[in-house]
Amino acid sequence: MDDSTFNQLMESKGYHPEVTDVIFESDKMLELGIVAINSTERGFDIVWDKIMLDFLWNFYKFGIQLAEKQAKERGIKFRLIVEITKENMESVKSFKYYEIKHIDNIRSNFAVLDNRAYMVQIFHKENEPPAQALFSNTKALVDSQQALFNRLWEIATPIANRLKEIEYRDKLNYPRILTNPKEIHNEINSLTEQCEKELLIFSSFKLIYTVLNKNNFVNNFTSLLRKGITIKILTDDIDEHLMSHIAQINETNRDNQMQFGYSNKLGEFNEFIMLSDNRYVLQIKYDQQNEIVASFSNEEHSVTIQEILFEKYWNEVNSLTVINNN
Repeated sequence: MDDSTFNQLMESKGYHPEVTDVIFESDKMLELGIVAINSTERGFDIVWDKIMLDFLWNFYKFGIQLAEKQAKERGIKFRLIVEITKENMESVKSFKYYEIKHIDNIRSNFAVLDNRAYMVQIFHKENEPPAQALFSNTKALVDSQQALFNRLWEIATPIANRLKEIEYRDKLNYPRILTNPKEIHNEINSLTEQCEKELLIFSSFKLIYTVLNKNNFVNNFTSLLRKGITIKILTDDIDEHLMSHIAQINETNRDNQMQFGYSNKLGEFNEFIMLSDNRYVLQIKYDQQNEIVASFSNEEHSVTIQEILFEKYWNEVNSLTVINNN
């Protein structure tokens, strides 16, 4: 980008001239970034990969702090998508005024300003400043990048759910016993919210009502189905009330419907068991005092056993259905 074009952009705060060009000078990249933050009217939509986050955290905290100030004092909205890991989560959590979501394996970075300008930093080596930056306020390119960000934002995981997932992974092979109803409630919600691929539940008819009715399961399951997550539920009995809930959920999610099975010929289940993503298992049952108690584990052996049992019961239910239909 020549000096004349750059100076016009600076004077107009990025509005004109309409241009798509590359900036090679690090001082110009910095200057343009500061002007963009100070001149934003609505907000920034940002994607950072690990290289970009490390660079900003190590060399450009001023820019992060400036954005925080604009968000706090002017109500400017900063939406950030970043890969949150155990190593960087404390840094990410320190961004007090950013709305943050997580996506695995991000391999690029870009920022869209007020849906009118677009900028991407290009790094040739890690632990070094960007070698160049692409800037564009050309409407077609900005619109395409804004649409890309919006799609990523829809599928990204909120920071609270991602932090819970990291916490679970940190407790590998560490089972827990829960007796407090509120803790059990929170555990169910956490497992549901952080599920990414598949949720399996098999339960006694009595316990599925006791557990799910306290956890807003209609809304939670609807949200999972919209993300393309598979849900299978198996019980030892059923009634019209439960069927109406299932129909309500599936009515609003025709492309990915919850799968349900039941049979009173398999013997009575005396537990509520939830399996999330082949990684976590939560078992709930009544103790001798008729109080609900739960155990959580992400130990591989425990999860595998419950998966095998679920598959066994599920296959038997399907077999019985085929026999009855014939």
